Amino acid sequence: MAETEDVVRRFLDGDEEAFSQIVRGWERRTYNLALRMLGNREDAQDVAQETFLSIFKSLKNLRDPGSFPTWLYRITLNHCRARIRYRPRQFSLDQPISGRHEDDMESVAGDSAAPTTGDSVEALDIIRKALAGLTEDHRTAVILKEYMGLSLEELAGVMDCPLSTAKSRLYSGLREVQRNLLRLGLKLRQG
Repeated sequence: MAETEDVVRRFLDGDEEAFSQIVRGWERRTYNLALRMLGNREDAQDVAQETFLSIFKSLKNLRDPGSFPTWLYRITLNHCRARIRYRPRQFSLDQPISGRHEDDMESVAGDSAAPTTGDSVEALDIIRKALAGLTEDHRTAVILKEYMGLSLEELAGVMDCPLSTAKSRLYSGLREVQRNLLRLGLKLRQG
């Protein structure tokens, strides 16, 4: 993160090339967060572009370059929320996800370069449906913690809530995911 902080400082000092480095360093994570929140490749690409445009316009207002990741995720989530608010719900727990792209599966699964089999693509589809059934706060908490790897403290910062609230949203969300997965027929291993 110190590297990001240095690049942000360079941009704030007038080095326009530093912004390109910021985009290269954070575009995949931004896209993956948007994809997980929205479940749609085109929307995720649009949100990633909107996020970096917003950042370019307002980065000069960031007081602490060390808080850049939290700030970036917060802006990304705000753009996701705006997109969700102005579109009909794309999928539900009971229907297949429309417009699914096989090449999205790598991003949804993580940064693994391993090819996915038909069974793993089906399992990922079920997981996406289980996440889609969560409230926005619970889905956000689960995605930020379990997929983006944020600590509970970072999660609270991005969600702009006390640590206890972030924990509650995460654990409630994880319980809901488990219930949804069982309802959708995915067998969970105990242990």
